[in-house]
Amino acid sequence: MTLKFNNAYIKNSYTLLGRNEHKVKIKTDKTIFDYYDKEKSVEQGEVNYQIKSLKGLLKKENLTEKNINVLVGGDLQSQLFASSFAARKFDIPFLGIYSACATFAEGLITASLLIEKENINNVVVNTSAHNLASEKQFRFPIEYGALRKKVNTFTATGSVSALITKEKTNIKIESATIGSVVDLGYNDSNNFGACMAPGAAKCIYEHLKETNRTPEYYDLILTGDLGVYGVSILKEYLNKEYKINANNIQDAGVLLFEEKSGGEIAGGSGPVCLPLILFTKILKENYKKILLVATGSLHSKTSCNLNESIPSVAHIVSLEVIK
Repeated sequence: MTLKFNNAYIKNSYTLLGRNEHKVKIKTDKTIFDYYDKEKSVEQGEVNYQIKSLKGLLKKENLTEKNINVLVGGDLQSQLFASSFAARKFDIPFLGIYSACATFAEGLITASLLIEKENINNVVVNTSAHNLASEKQFRFPIEYGALRKKVNTFTATGSVSALITKEKTNIKIESATIGSVVDLGYNDSNNFGACMAPGAAKCIYEHLKETNRTPEYYDLILTGDLGVYGVSILKEYLNKEYKINANNIQDAGVLLFEEKSGGEIAGGSGPVCLPLILFTKILKENYKKILLVATGSLHSKTSCNLNESIPSVAHIVSLEVIK
């Protein structure tokens, strides 16, 4: 389902990176080298990441909590631990959301729908991820020293907050397509790219069909975290299943770990990959029409233990940038 927006704009953002990401070729607002951030656990450290990114955004815009109508947040921890426990530090109405690594795009869609209402002027979308917390929850604790497969992506550590507003800026949220859940029966939790590519392809097809556009309409199609192998599958699947040839696709997870992607790791993963690359790299380049295709693997530690297959979902946000 594709939605059109009239008054939704991205005004500003605050980006925060963790220790393993500070060497990448992007400039963020803050880097935190302590995985625990002086807390007792990495899970609590991720809570602090969200608090700091939200406070940083408010300071950037010279706003207070009273100026924000709604906070929309999500992360990868069970029961949205990071987002919910960060939200308790702010007196702001809170909506917790989850689409795995597609959470940030779901947040942008939710915020845009809210902004269309007369009495809502400012919405903050916040997300985070933590490599140690995610690996422990979905696979194995890093301390186990479990061997990684070549197709494994690396969960990026960080947090991003973005301010969505009615105020006209140079970044307009033009439309969005809410994706449906796709499951082809694949069950390798090491290969998220293969799991998510069919969902991304279906959402791209539906968006182009419902907007009567071609891939060439966009200067860039930016996927979230398919990795080098997932992007290859996406392009092949788009061509074979939907007869779509898209040569303008790049993946945020690949761009985040550009020097390591395809070598040491398949690329980055997690809900912070897309917004980190969007705000620190893509929006600083000469792209005017950008299609964000956030990808999410909807498995859980319970579903994996039950030997269930891995469903996926993708959500699309179309941006128009005025330089």
